[in-house]
Amino acid sequence: MLPALVFFVVAAISVATFFALRGVVHNQEKRLLDERATEVAAFLKASTTQTTSTLQDAGSAVATEGKNSKLFPQLATPLTQTGGTVGVAQQVGGQWVVQTVVGDAVGAGQPVTNELANMISRATSVKGLVFNFVPGPKINLIVEGMAIQPATRPTVVFLQQAIPPATPIPVQSDSPYRELNAVLYASQTADPKKIVLIYGGLPSASALMSKQLISIGGDSVLVVISPHSSLVGASAEAVPWIVLAGGILLAVLLAVLVEVLTRRRAYALNLVEQRTRAMHRAQLAAEAANQSKSEFLSRMSHELRTPLNAVLGFSQLLELDRLTPDQDQAVSQITRGGRHLLDLINEILDISQIETGKLTLSPEAVNVREVVAESVDLVRPLANERGVHLLGGELGACDEHVFADRQRIKQILLNLLGNGIKYNRDGGTVSISCSQPAAGRLRIQVTDTGPGIPKEQFGLLFTPFERLGAEQSTIEGTGIGLALSRRLAEVMGGTLDVESTIGRGSTFYVEFPIVEAPLQRVERLDELGAHPIITTNDTERPAILHIEDNLSNVKLIERVLAQRPGMNLIPAMQGRLGLELARQHRPVLILLDLNLADVAGEEVLHMLRDDPTTAGIPVAIVSADAMPRQVQRMLAAGATAYLTKPIDVRELLDLVDKALALYARRTDAVSRPPAPGGG
Repeated sequence: MLPALVFFVVAAISVATFFALRGVVHNQEKRLLDERATEVAAFLKASTTQTTSTLQDAGSAVATEGKNSKLFPQLATPLTQTGGTVGVAQQVGGQWVVQTVVGDAVGAGQPVTNELANMISRATSVKGLVFNFVPGPKINLIVEGMAIQPATRPTVVFLQQAIPPATPIPVQSDSPYRELNAVLYASQTADPKKIVLIYGGLPSASALMSKQLISIGGDSVLVVISPHSSLVGASAEAVPWIVLAGGILLAVLLAVLVEVLTRRRAYALNLVEQRTRAMHRAQLAAEAANQSKSEFLSRMSHELRTPLNAVLGFSQLLELDRLTPDQDQAVSQITRGGRHLLDLINEILDISQIETGKLTLSPEAVNVREVVAESVDLVRPLANERGVHLLGGELGACDEHVFADRQRIKQILLNLLGNGIKYNRDGGTVSISCSQPAAGRLRIQVTDTGPGIPKEQFGLLFTPFERLGAEQSTIEGTGIGLALSRRLAEVMGGTLDVESTIGRGSTFYVEFPIVEAPLQRVERLDELGAHPIITTNDTERPAILHIEDNLSNVKLIERVLAQRPGMNLIPAMQGRLGLELARQHRPVLILLDLNLADVAGEEVLHMLRDDPTTAGIPVAIVSADAMPRQVQRMLAAGATAYLTKPIDVRELLDLVDKALALYARRTDAVSRPPAPGGG
């Protein structure tokens, strides 16, 4: 289909070009023919003008000097060399009589008759030269003449000549008009009976023609010209045909080429499709294998926790007993090995959850300075144990908020700081700092003074279980930490990378986008009037318990609930502490974060609902996880409401107002005395 289409398109273009070029050649031919016709007409006009002038002079000589004029024969003789007769007729006694003549067609002293009389009659009434053309069976006769003005009596000079009918004049090779056929008609139309002259041959009816009407005195003659060979040249005539032949040939070649390319393309596409299907099957098999691996690791990680729980539990119980030094060392080795195995299981579980898409995150606006300070405090005992100086006191540049999971970003920093300490030299230094490499992004970098890492091994750093030869040393490690940290950073929209110099140390850095602090957002909205302050007249100050381990979020809720001066906010930064405070204060509402450091918020919700003391307290979940499945699960577990981060302040205040209103109704019902006569 496509080759045929290409052929027809190119062929159509070639044919169109052919006709266009033919039109150009035709127009050029017509232009040149018109120019040659104009030249011929001018030549005939000039010849006629010369004859007319001679006749005028001859007739004037007779009109002035009489019929015995000596000048007349001198002027008339050149006009009779081709067999013609020149004479002068004057009106005598009411009729026209030939007074003098040169030639033998008419005798002097004879009255004019027939064609000559008709011509003289017309000449006296028309200014200028007139003529009569009289066709005959063998000889054509042409009579032309003109009246002489002024004259003492009417005088007409005439030229009478016999010409053979339709006799073509041969074309001379050196003639400037050798390419032309020309016909002169003694009329204004192409009358075959009035042909005066044929040059070359008669133009055919289908030939290109040019007609010129030439005025001669009071009459007109017609000249018809056509070429018998090309005026523009044979090469110009051949150009359209060459283009047509070349276009058809090109169309055939292109059609063949397209046919070949189409077949090759079909073959290539078929081959690509086969290989794509094979790659797709291989990819599906690899994904299935990877999924199976991840599910197996996840399942085995969970299964290993049960016996490991017993190992660590009993080893810690043994440490409480009085043991011999050898037994104490053995138990200590069991505990350390068990904890190391637990860390490995946790990291494998995290990686498998990331790969299977089951990792649960709670991203929110996290104060980086707080997380960095907490991480430094947690690894300081390890640094002191290894004799490494830990620098992290000046953290002014870290006083920004990033959008990430608080626990996961702390996990990344603990891993980077731990590696910097473990793989450092004796007496080395590990420092942590923050910077902004680009607008809107915060970089947290951990720099150590270790041996450094060759650039060709950078890619292996983030490969699971790859320790770059450290497994042959006494340094503990799983080889999963960096791989897990990079994947956690990427899942949270950040990046993790490394720079290193052999002999001088390494710098690992993680970057996250900077976001607006929650408290700043609320204050900005307050300035815009988005959250009007609503006051209450309650005087008993009911309590609201806020269980949240992110200090920035605690301050945010304090700032928001400051608009309700009739209530008391109780913060709890741990789940277990929140449970105790809920039992102690019986708050009218509990705001519960799901991502807590010591115990999961979902578990806290179940404990609150299982305890009769707190079962009736409304609990509103506050979380950055806005998945509908998660919301439905928490509501089904007993949550009263589900607020997503960033918090909608109006929604939170509406929830608080409802809780306060419910508390007020309950208080009023308890304090109201029973109705008289009531049972």
